Amino acid sequence: MNATARRLVIVSNRVPELAPPGSDEEQRRRSVGGLVSALRPAVEETGGLWLGWSGRTLSRLGRREARVTDVGSIRLVTLDLSESEVREFYTGYCNRTLWPLFHAFTERFTQGLGHYSAYREVNRLFAQQLEPFLQAGDLIWAHDYHLFPLGSELRRLGWEDPIGFFLHIPFPPSQILMVLPGAKRLLEQLLEYDVLGFHTERYAENFLRAVVEELGAEREDSTIRWNDRSIRVGAYPIGTDPAGFRRCAESAAARRFATRLSRTMRATHLVLGVDRLDYTKGIPQRLRAFEHLLQLYPEWRGHVSMVQISVPSRTRVPEYRRQKEEVDRLVGEINGRFSEADWIPIRYLYRSYSHEQLASFYRLADVGLITPIRDGMNLVAKEFIACQSHENPGALVLSRFCGAADELTDAIIVNPFDLEGVAMGIDLGLRMSLDERRGRQERLARQVEVNTAGAWRSRFMADLTAVATDLQHASSRAEGDGDELVAENGSRYPG
Repeated sequence: MNATARRLVIVSNRVPELAPPGSDEEQRRRSVGGLVSALRPAVEETGGLWLGWSGRTLSRLGRREARVTDVGSIRLVTLDLSESEVREFYTGYCNRTLWPLFHAFTERFTQGLGHYSAYREVNRLFAQQLEPFLQAGDLIWAHDYHLFPLGSELRRLGWEDPIGFFLHIPFPPSQILMVLPGAKRLLEQLLEYDVLGFHTERYAENFLRAVVEELGAEREDSTIRWNDRSIRVGAYPIGTDPAGFRRCAESAAARRFATRLSRTMRATHLVLGVDRLDYTKGIPQRLRAFEHLLQLYPEWRGHVSMVQISVPSRTRVPEYRRQKEEVDRLVGEINGRFSEADWIPIRYLYRSYSHEQLASFYRLADVGLITPIRDGMNLVAKEFIACQSHENPGALVLSRFCGAADELTDAIIVNPFDLEGVAMGIDLGLRMSLDERRGRQERLARQVEVNTAGAWRSRFMADLTAVATDLQHASSRAEGDGDELVAENGSRYPG
């Protein structure tokens, strides 16, 4: 089979909600970057398939059946999970074991009895449900920490064609990874894939060192030799769709929303934070840093406000509920201390916004304050850059501990634990001259234009396809060599 014609099969924890091709909703959803908009074109072009959890739970009497929906040329296959699987696989092992550990929050790491077993069983379920839909020559691309064992489960079922895997969170150094019971088993599971992708060279290097040090695997540059197999390891920095976000920022809906915001924001300057409500995002530290700004630079009181947008996230997990309580308390405390009759220092918005509304916030902000404690990439920083106008761009204050900092080096890079340093970074951004802001914005925008969502997909797919081609050629040579050997023995002749 021609490698360029291979069908793409995506497996992820959740399956996206796709609107029918040609509909207004479909056009709107395509207008901005993200995982779905990055992958959808490739799945459509190949008549591909996307499998994952439906987000629903099985009723006690319900049967486990894959639900199949065709959206244009894409086939969506969704599975319901039981309450216990959601509790032990998703809430337990994924979000209370792997998530904190891979983000270096060892103090939040916990592994409940039976959580790993449920994690492995759900991956086995995904593999078993996927197998009947597979065709010879398919390219399978699995995504994120929910599916570390999926490749090994597919191999166990006899799948021999290439499988790729991309990790959307950081890969930690060995000394942190080895806190995990079964860490070596996890490394062995990852080596069942043919192409392994990470956001940054640092994360890729962490993985390469781990398999050499802990498993004794052989390494040749970015290739690992393991059990007579070769595994490609690389950095593929994910991006967004800058052109799509610019269109959002310039749309009529965004302009109307911006007008409303301008009326309600009494302060001269706006500092903006946008995150899921997650302890890895450093929201409490960010609020404290803004408090330090008001302490260190009292001239900003009454002249700058911070808007913190926090999107609700993983409300079933106790750590996330406690995070919300802490953020609520801090906002009330800081506002109670500094507010005046005509000025509130922090506006805390616990909700989600449309892309057009977010683009309005981005464009109005004088400072984008993106300071996660630890983040695989952080696309909000890239979205912020994409939405800035050349005439009067805002300044980006960015944590050194996210993958985006490796690319966006013209941002004001800060340590989110250094509250005074972050406050000084905000002050620098607010006082920065127009010429300097424009110069930084031009360089940052060029970087965002290079590593787009589409470029990320194309680079990974090119490497996965190259592996498929190499395997096809090796198989053809092996078959030819075998025929020649039989012919020399006089048993039969080729053809």
